[in-house]
Order: sequence, then structure tokens, then C-alpha cells
Amino acid sequence: MIRTLLVLFLLFSSCAQFSREDQFREECEKTRNRSYLFMLPILERHTASGNTELNASVWIVNAELAYKKCVSESEKNRYNLRSN
Repeated sequence: MIRTLLVLFLLFSSCAQFSREDQFREECEKTRNRSYLFMLPILERHTASGNTELNASVWIVNAELAYKKCVSESEKNRYNLRSN
């Protein structure tokens, strides 16, 4: 009986996410992937200046900086417990 409870507790603790860090990292990845999937084709087709390479490069740098900031924010939330 004790062995069964121990196994169930270990299974629960390995499946439970007590930190919000993983949740935030997942959101960062989704945002990064969406920015590459949707915005780069738009920037390649519609540019005000006509310089598509420069606009795409600026967008990539901005997307990567936003991703780095998002990851650092997720690391700050390592010890914040989930509310759900």
C-alpha cells in the first residue's frame, strides 16, 4: 500500500508543473515562430522603402531581441507558483 502511494506521488510530482517558467518559455517559442511564419513574408512583399532585405534583417533582429527578453522574464518567474 505504501509502495503504491509512493509511486502515485512520484508520478504526480513528475507530471505537475509547479513553476510558470515552462509556460512562459512555451509562449516565447510560439511568439517567435509566429513572427517568422507570418511577418517575414509580409515584409518581403510590402515595404515602403523598397529595401526588403534591410526590413527583414531589422525584423529578425527585433524578433530575436524580444525572444531573449521573453526567455529572461521566464527565468525570473522560475519560483513563482502557478495559479491554476
